[in-house]
Amino acid sequence: MNNIIFMKPVYKDYIWGGNKIKDEFGKDSPFEKTAESWEISANKNGDCEIINSEYKGKTLSELFSDNNIKEKIFGTKCKKCTEFPLLIKFIDAKDNLSIQVHPDDDYAQNKLNQPYGKNEMWYIMDCEEGAQLVGGMTEKLSKEELKDVVENNKIKDYLNYVDVKKGDSIYIAAGTLHAILKNNLICEIQQNSDVTYRVYDWDRIGKDGKPRELHKQQAIETIKSEIIPDVIHSDDNKEVQTIAENKYFKVDKINCNEIFEDETIKTSFYTINVVAGEGKIKTETEEITIKKGDSFLIPANLGKYEIEGKIELLRTNVN
Repeated sequence: MNNIIFMKPVYKDYIWGGNKIKDEFGKDSPFEKTAESWEISANKNGDCEIINSEYKGKTLSELFSDNNIKEKIFGTKCKKCTEFPLLIKFIDAKDNLSIQVHPDDDYAQNKLNQPYGKNEMWYIMDCEEGAQLVGGMTEKLSKEELKDVVENNKIKDYLNYVDVKKGDSIYIAAGTLHAILKNNLICEIQQNSDVTYRVYDWDRIGKDGKPRELHKQQAIETIKSEIIPDVIHSDDNKEVQTIAENKYFKVDKINCNEIFEDETIKTSFYTINVVAGEGKIKTETEEITIKKGDSFLIPANLGKYEIEGKIELLRTNVN
């Protein structure tokens, strides 16, 4: 019951995707161009299948709904959760994503009958020189001003562009206008929600030959124009650096140069995303080779484990 849990990713072929998820990570995507690899997900739009351990063949949502083992695997803080709380993706943006916004918990629960809004963080696994993201707006607008800007397609004049480089991370709170722009390879860690409201899509045509749908009214209701996110730069001299933390989750960047020893906590599982390098993870009963692009879940009851090798990881737990 305390094996490390690996899953089969769910792949998405949105129009802005590229080839890096297959070429750099060796993922078995069926698509010529893969925009996203949902690495750890129990969302109804992409429920990952477990590929090892005694739970092989079950989906993550099935495992999470088993109350006999829920607390032991997922921790005490998940005991009352009706759905698995996180969704973790790799995103390959060969082209710009739409300018968009996500709702918060109150909006999701009161208007969508869903348990979670969408607070998220991005870790830049790789990018080209001069890469940028959109994070927030250049001006704080009243609701009437925002309504005019959105309805009359003037939002592109208010975008706050952020310069980024490999190893940077940025927290996108629900209500923040944002976009991942071209030439970024990102690990996204978020609440378990697949609700996105497009505000502007660069006048682009979708696969069906028509402009992609916009969600202007929902965007007006959810955008908080005062939010300007900060960029956190990785400190390679720190073995463990917290790069995102809110009431939902905590993300630590781990730099392992030889051996990193760790122990699970009873309150939450850990998820691990390997963002660079290769090595091994060892427990009392297992020794598994891991490399860049691998993701897995460490049960809350596993106890002590260690990472060996020159390897960089993102470790996430529920707060």
